[in-house]
Amino acid sequence: MENKEKYLIDIAKEKTYQNQYDDYHKEFSEWRTRKDNPYGYSFVHDVREHTYVDGEGYFQKKADVAEKNALIKCLGLLGGTMLAMLFIDAVISFVFYKLYNDSSVFAVHYSQVEDSRSWLSPVYAALFGAATTLKYIAGLWIFLHFSKLPRKVAIPLPKDAKVSKSGIYLILVIMVMGKMGNYLLNVIFGWMNMDCVFMLGFHNPDSVLADAIYVFFNCVLVGVFSEFLFRGAIMQMFRQFGDTYALMISVIAFSFTYYDVSSICYASLLAAVLGLFTLKTGSIKTAVLMRIVESISSYAVSCVILDNYSNGRIVIVCIYAFIVTVAAFVFARLMCNGKLNFRMRNDSSEIDNGAKLRLFVTNTSITLWLVAVLGMLVLMVRFL
Repeated sequence: MENKEKYLIDIAKEKTYQNQYDDYHKEFSEWRTRKDNPYGYSFVHDVREHTYVDGEGYFQKKADVAEKNALIKCLGLLGGTMLAMLFIDAVISFVFYKLYNDSSVFAVHYSQVEDSRSWLSPVYAALFGAATTLKYIAGLWIFLHFSKLPRKVAIPLPKDAKVSKSGIYLILVIMVMGKMGNYLLNVIFGWMNMDCVFMLGFHNPDSVLADAIYVFFNCVLVGVFSEFLFRGAIMQMFRQFGDTYALMISVIAFSFTYYDVSSICYASLLAAVLGLFTLKTGSIKTAVLMRIVESISSYAVSCVILDNYSNGRIVIVCIYAFIVTVAAFVFARLMCNGKLNFRMRNDSSEIDNGAKLRLFVTNTSITLWLVAVLGMLVLMVRFL
């Protein structure tokens, strides 16, 4: 008797994900093949079967149609989630505008560096931190509620996964590069009389408690839940369309939560590194730790300058030089030992990345979100 299985193509079950464990593959495959799941790209076809259409003759059903339909649904969910988070950001901005008569009160601009004011009391720090944390929790809940993505897939935390120490060193170097890049952008935008953001966050030199509350919420809790959302749920779900595309989507979604032109480039680089280490380790542990270390370090060095502009710059230059020197030594050893090698394999997909990006920019909910982001960027622009 003829074995029919050798003629069957099962896209979902044949797909494997690099550096992932058996439970991840099993649950992802089961989720993708559920008949009531519009977000799963699954295609099973008997290569011997053909469909006849009057006037067109016989043709085979195409896997790219199934992939395109699932991708459109996933992009719609992503756009809706990001719009909900942007709405929360808009509410936070409106509330603090009413309190301080300044829509960008949650950021310190370069014009304020030499004469920074105490913006935030401990109570307001707690309210702001709780609202910001809630934004990421809400985004994560919306995305998981509608997609019904399994927890082991959405937030990969295998017990035997190790934290990559090289990621911690690298993220500190990225932080240094980001600070230097923002300074150069400030010089460039300064020629156009635009005031760039020096630090996205509050600092109250008169209240250690307010700063501690800010760090707990915005550097620790936000770091955890934002990684669960962007490197977890979003990037993991889009991996069914290829790791390269999933990484690009997570980078765009993450970087456009920063409504400042000078911060988007740094956020994109940060997101790319966090995404690569998530794919490399098969776990979100390293990305979460990297994000917390980056957030606290960035906040700390900014506060040093704000507290004492003249001497603070000298201290920060010394700190930057130390970080780069140590990191160069560490990376040289890792490269010699061959521990920094990581190559993303060729993605198995029926649609090329160019077509996927076109679907991204033409998706209705994505378009609405991007327009809203542009509006927030305009509202946050300050001129000298």
